[in-house]
Amino acid sequence: MSFPEAKLRTGLPATEAKAFAAETTRHPEWVHDLIRISAQPEGGTVPRKAAWVLRHAALKDPSCVAGQARAMLDAVDSCQDTSVHREVLKALLEVPKEELHTMGEELYGLGLGLCADPSLPVAMVHVGVMLLHASGQALGEEVTLVWRERGAQAETAPLARFLSKQLAAMRPRR
Repeated sequence: MSFPEAKLRTGLPATEAKAFAAETTRHPEWVHDLIRISAQPEGGTVPRKAAWVLRHAALKDPSCVAGQARAMLDAVDSCQDTSVHREVLKALLEVPKEELHTMGEELYGLGLGLCADPSLPVAMVHVGVMLLHASGQALGEEVTLVWRERGAQAETAPLARFLSKQLAAMRPRR
């Protein structure tokens, strides 16, 4: 049985989407379908909703996305929609740490890039920080430089405070 993709085309209420997420945890093949749908290059409503359901399934039961880290990163690479990126990357962060650490350098580079890109929305900076931490890599001087610069040019005071706190948390580790 495959994920009922046609349901993503209707004005899917949050309660129904959450019910799909719960059901997805009982249908592992649906995780593959949701990743495939999320990877559609043009993005749009259907991939966004698929990514949202995927993230909520991962939050409900992280084991449903175990073994799917590579497929989720490939979906992010395939799609140009930052809303899809954000949701799929948040689902990716629910993958077991051991699996994430096998992709540590890639996650580190992606996280650093998300933090450094001023054209991305603030929410993507937060995802970038989470990816850096999830990578299992030691946070290097380049992270300090990017966070300091992005914080100084922050579009919002909360982003500046968030990055300041991240920098402060790094200092004791040195």
